[in-house]
Amino acid sequence: MSRIIVDPLHQKLLLVAATIGMLLDGLDGSIVNVVLPQISESFGTDTGTISWVVITYLLMMAGLILVFGKIAERGLLQKIFLGGLLVFTLGSAACGLSPDFGILLASRIFQGIGAAMIAATAPLLCVTYLPNTMLGTSLGAMTMASSIGFAAGPAIGGFLTHYLSWHWVFLINIPIGLLALPFALHVIPEDITRKKQPFDLTGAVALFGMMASGVYTLERIPHLGITDQQILLGSVLCFACTIAFLVQELRCTAPLINVRVFTAWKFTAVFLAFLIMNIVYAGILYLLPFFLQAGMRFDTAVSGLYLLIPPALTAIIGIPLGRWSDSIGRRPFALAASLVLIAVNGIYLMILPEMGPVPLLTGLILMGLFWGFAGGPVAGRVVDYAPRGEEGTGSSLMVTAIYLGSVIGIALYAATFTITTAGGGIVAFSDLDLGTLMNGFHVSTLAGLVLSVAAFVFSVIVRERREPDPAAGSSAHE
Repeated sequence: MSRIIVDPLHQKLLLVAATIGMLLDGLDGSIVNVVLPQISESFGTDTGTISWVVITYLLMMAGLILVFGKIAERGLLQKIFLGGLLVFTLGSAACGLSPDFGILLASRIFQGIGAAMIAATAPLLCVTYLPNTMLGTSLGAMTMASSIGFAAGPAIGGFLTHYLSWHWVFLINIPIGLLALPFALHVIPEDITRKKQPFDLTGAVALFGMMASGVYTLERIPHLGITDQQILLGSVLCFACTIAFLVQELRCTAPLINVRVFTAWKFTAVFLAFLIMNIVYAGILYLLPFFLQAGMRFDTAVSGLYLLIPPALTAIIGIPLGRWSDSIGRRPFALAASLVLIAVNGIYLMILPEMGPVPLLTGLILMGLFWGFAGGPVAGRVVDYAPRGEEGTGSSLMVTAIYLGSVIGIALYAATFTITTAGGGIVAFSDLDLGTLMNGFHVSTLAGLVLSVAAFVFSVIVRERREPDPAAGSSAHE
């Protein structure tokens, strides 16, 4: 029995419910960045430790999207989406009311679980209940909602913190969530129990363990030292989870991820290029608020407006560039994205507060241009070069690369910054002098420059795929 909704009004209402969910996810993906210095000062933490406010949220997204997507496909779509809204809203309230840093991190984890539930199911709502003639429009609307939320996040966060307090970057989600819950309950069809399908629970646990232990180890090295027992244990656990995940996925009949797609070297190359781009972009976004507020002496409202520039520009040019890449091929855009990212790192490697706003504005504009090139065309390459019949796996890995890259980027830049600025011991952000802060900023940017060059190399070695030649089907997967 078809579950496609035929009533036009019901179709639009369902799409609104899905886009509200993606709007919330996009908003909380960026709204916290601009207030990290204030949260750091409020709890007396250093720039490395405060990164966990963002890392915990994104780690839940990266590690659980695939899991919740698989669960939702088993006939629990409505329950997972509504549960996600509820968990996200409760988590937001807990974050905003947190009396200490430990409770804030625990609340952020809870909020991230809800966000992963929403992000995993919102696209499935459209695929499951809307006709194919609306699929492109609906997925485009959700992408735009996420982009708008991400674009508005820094500005909203800056104004809320400037005129109220940083707590309101979380509390603002409560009224939205409370209104969205009954609305979504009304418009999303009830679940129909499906025949039980195998679920790769072992693979899911191993994947999350690999991500969590690896990110924890990377970020904590500057604080504990490479020979510390926690670091050694985290490294061993990450290695063990990686081996366990690979063994499980290779022998499982219904794996969480078909890891055999990585035997196609072209797919691996474009995936690594996209992953690296997300690592560098997220790392820059993490450090910029500290430069804007401690270096340029901007308040949170002005910092938010500056950080609005890249996503706003991306929202304007992203769709046209994506359509253009459909016509002329994606490789030129991948190369352009890599070169622009190299230029961004080059600017930030030399920037100083006394240079004024011109270099800063140039870098921010280039960041918006970069993601316009990368967001659609480079992400599309990951799907394009997936082995034949594994396009779904390619799509899932593309989404995972966005969140996993963001987690790794923040942890890497936080670790690099902390190592560089901890000559006399790790200190709170508020106690850093400007010279030390800028040194940490420049060294972190140098690491990003090296990674950007690697992304360019991975993009160069994979030539444009030529679809018209049927005999070329296997060549793309060499």
